[in-house]
Amino acid sequence: MSDQISRDTMRLLYDAQCFILSHGKETDAILGILSNTAQKLSGCRGFGVFFYDIISKTSRIRFNDGCSESFLKELSDKFAVARSAGLPLQTELVISPNGDNHYFIPIGQPDEPFGVLVISLGSRREISGLEEFREMSANAIAHFMEVEVVKLQMAELATLLEVGKAISSTLDLNELLTKIMHMATQVMRCETSTVYLVDKRTNELYFHLISGDAKVGAKLKEIRLPMGMGLSGWCAKENKPVIVPDAAKDPRLYKLADKKSGFITRSMICVPMRLKDEVVGVLQVLNRMGDIPFNDHDVEILEAVANQAVSALDNARLYDNIQKVYLATVEVLATAIDAKDPYTHGHSRRVTDYSVAIAEELGFDKKAIEDIRYAGLLHDVGKIGITDSIIGKTERLTDEEYTVIKKHPVIGGDILRPVDFLAEKIPGVLHHHEYYDGRGYPHHLTGDTIPLMARIICVSDAFDAMTSDRPYRKGLNVSVAVGELKKFSGKQFDPICVEAFLRAFDKKLFQWFEKAPGSEELILKKDPNEKSEKNHSQELKSSNTPSSQPYPPTNVLEKPKESTQPYPPISSTNSAEEKASEKKDVDSSKPSTQPYPPIANDRKNISEITNSSVPPAGHTPSSQPYPPIDTEGKKND
Repeated sequence: MSDQISRDTMRLLYDAQCFILSHGKETDAILGILSNTAQKLSGCRGFGVFFYDIISKTSRIRFNDGCSESFLKELSDKFAVARSAGLPLQTELVISPNGDNHYFIPIGQPDEPFGVLVISLGSRREISGLEEFREMSANAIAHFMEVEVVKLQMAELATLLEVGKAISSTLDLNELLTKIMHMATQVMRCETSTVYLVDKRTNELYFHLISGDAKVGAKLKEIRLPMGMGLSGWCAKENKPVIVPDAAKDPRLYKLADKKSGFITRSMICVPMRLKDEVVGVLQVLNRMGDIPFNDHDVEILEAVANQAVSALDNARLYDNIQKVYLATVEVLATAIDAKDPYTHGHSRRVTDYSVAIAEELGFDKKAIEDIRYAGLLHDVGKIGITDSIIGKTERLTDEEYTVIKKHPVIGGDILRPVDFLAEKIPGVLHHHEYYDGRGYPHHLTGDTIPLMARIICVSDAFDAMTSDRPYRKGLNVSVAVGELKKFSGKQFDPICVEAFLRAFDKKLFQWFEKAPGSEELILKKDPNEKSEKNHSQELKSSNTPSSQPYPPTNVLEKPKESTQPYPPISSTNSAEEKASEKKDVDSSKPSTQPYPPIANDRKNISEITNSSVPPAGHTPSSQPYPPIDTEGKKND
């Protein structure tokens, strides 16, 4: 009878081995096959497996099919104590609290078993083929654990390769670190990762980036850690990696970070980011998922990631510094351009902020937004080539002067063209005076043929011109200026850009404005850096009545003759006669192409005209886009 049982047992083990070879693709599948085999051997259900972790010196339950969880946990803890103490372990019979018998079977090397099998026997006290089953189980588990390790190593190498690709694909610091942290989070099988950078001025660590929840990151940005404080501070100060299997038990944990962010740190690895033996930051991975705790091998992989990242971090910082120098240089240039006319102080900066806000509303990517930023700052760079006597003139421009000033977009494009870095910004500079209906300059483009960058700057430029003070009037309030944008949407302005500007204004651009004294209307805030100009020949107009015409409103007291000149029609004086006699009236019938601000034809003081809130007799509001010109008795054709 015993021979028959032995043959059945051997057949069962043989079938199990074949099944493992043909169907076992991973450790969980193997453990399931072993559990079914053990049940057939013992005649009752109950199979458990736990493994020992050398790093944490703890044991974890890896598989449980029918055993009491608390009973397995008790056996697992005893195994960990014995294993860490180097005590001998051998197969033995143990009894659970409910009275069932179980085999406790160490697997692996006799002096250093890597795990234990637990088989329930019920009321029986032995089973046939136990040693053969133990040997088969140990070999199968060890083999497939090695396969899993190889797969893990391949995934790690793939991650390092991807990190290398990420480094070569971008010089943007945040984009680079985001990619690296995402890959580190995946390969470390953890919940999230963070980067702290060293502030050399204060010798502190400050939070820079987190993979995952942006809300957590926003709260962590408030935290700065002195060197040595917290696990990250300790890592940076000691220039050593640190593994924390149980963060709650480590006194170095900076608990205020969890309190601020709402994140619960359970486990962690911190590795220093070194550049030429100097610690420039700390890379963390937090909260290992699954049963396998962080270990020395994980530290090696994370250090490899950090080493690759830090060289790219240095390159990205250098590139970022170069970009900042470029931008600062352009900002200085824009300020110099604005300084040519005391009434345009801060104009380029505001146009830039308005344009960037519109671009963000339209969903531009970071590169396109940076192009808009530079184009906004440089949109009037061509005025460098215009004589100061024209730029700063507060009186009416002659036709010849207007012809000169209309060249500034082309001059600007020519200035930028030799600079490769600025070449992509030229369309915004060259075409920001084109009108949506084709009546702008220099090329009379229409609709979508105008580069979108230029259409955006056109809206921003006009809005700032309307809301800024000029020698012949005070800046319009926001409601009037917005009304003009809406009125000339589809004529002078791209409707999509107008709508995007209005959304951006409600979100953040309103911060440029404040309530006028004694009114609910918003007006442009005074720039604290703007120097007051003395000895102006004209006073700024105080406008209490809204105008139906677009910016800038101008009264023309003489009827101009019908003109075939390109839009906008402007009435002008004969410049030769003007030079001959400052006191004589001039013939105003000659058509003009002068730019804004349009100046009245009569020789009265400009402030007298613009300070009048009542239009002259026969005045009809103009429906043309700016520069608008009113005519006496009828509209100019």
